Amino acid sequence: MTSTFEDCIKRLREAAAIANTNAKLVEELCNGGQITELNFPAMTLQGKEYFEAVRIHQIDTHEPGQPHPAKGGWRYAEYETKEEMIDVTQTLTMDMADKIALTGLPFKGAKGCLNLNTSKRTTDELWSITNALTLELLVHNLLDADIDVPGPDYGTNAEIMKWMYRFYGKLNTILHRPNAAAVVTGKPIDFDGCPGREDATARGGLIVYNQLVKTKNVPKVALQGFGNVGVNCFNLLTNKDFDYASGIIVAVSDVGSGLYNPNGLSTEKLFNYYQTNKTFEACKLGDAITPEQIVTETESDLFITAAREKLIHKNNAALIKTKRILELGNSAITYDADKILEDRGILVIPDVIANPGGVIASGCEWRKNRGDVPHEVDEADVRNDVYKTIDKILTRCVKKVLETKDQYGISTLRLAAKVRVLKEIERMVKRRDA
Repeated sequence: MTSTFEDCIKRLREAAAIANTNAKLVEELCNGGQITELNFPAMTLQGKEYFEAVRIHQIDTHEPGQPHPAKGGWRYAEYETKEEMIDVTQTLTMDMADKIALTGLPFKGAKGCLNLNTSKRTTDELWSITNALTLELLVHNLLDADIDVPGPDYGTNAEIMKWMYRFYGKLNTILHRPNAAAVVTGKPIDFDGCPGREDATARGGLIVYNQLVKTKNVPKVALQGFGNVGVNCFNLLTNKDFDYASGIIVAVSDVGSGLYNPNGLSTEKLFNYYQTNKTFEACKLGDAITPEQIVTETESDLFITAAREKLIHKNNAALIKTKRILELGNSAITYDADKILEDRGILVIPDVIANPGGVIASGCEWRKNRGDVPHEVDEADVRNDVYKTIDKILTRCVKKVLETKDQYGISTLRLAAKVRVLKEIERMVKRRDA
């Protein structure tokens, strides 16, 4: 199987040929961005341990010194080699740059990864490691409201963002940098977070689905991934008051377990079981399946990927039984799998338009943290404003992609989105260099 970044470059060059993108710009994007490798100590139950991490910034379409920081999540995930970690992070950085270009947010694309298996660490160890990472980022000038603003990703959450923010705040009693609250997004509401951020990625994806398919009802849904995005998808799809999509959940999986019931899973009982046991194992509400079998052994009208990269590939793409795929997980579908799915007539709603809801809400949080700190009585109004912003921006994104698809006679949404992204990046670079 090819590397994720090789897939990324193939897609980029394919789109660049259609968009007639400047060759120098294409090569700059294909270089994979500015890589900062980190190696730092932290105290754990084993004593002092050293950890490897990487932070990558993609092309900056803004002039130096302007308040347009790098933006992208910090991922805690285990990789066999440093090279694999960098390869995946380069892909995720490109994905973030694409989403920022398409949505018009005032950032440049970034991503970070700490090579760490969180399931093998205690909460106290994760706290210690996160504080050590925060300090290392400050040493490398990679944590500042106007330079680099992280958020949560796979393996991290609002709690970890809170730790990072609080430790930065303690250090800032010496540094005295402005806008300290805006240094991290995805924080809990009680710690200067933004109402509406917690379910923004899932909500945005279902808004885009509704825009493209023009219906709220989804007869059968398979949901791959049950972290923050997956759980929020689950809750929104089963919430009768959610205006954009509703469906019967027939299959779910997390990193190590899954359930399938073609007649529909009892959602309330299932959610309560998972909240208690943190696994689908031994749950009697459906037939046990593996995370791999949810792709090959279930039938659905909509398959939602809400986990890690390369989950649908050339070896299983021909076996998936669904009409549409909503790619909420970044780079969940490989380049080769895309071709197979297209030949089979399966609609793929790609990550670049499916999952920007999170970074849109993070943009709202970043702006508010730079001076407008709402009172708790304003929470409902702020939440509604965030939801409206997500809806407006993603509706515009869908329109842009569909216009580009029609203009160039492009067959897939992913290729059309990439062409539009390259047009936007090229326009921004010309403006920067004027």
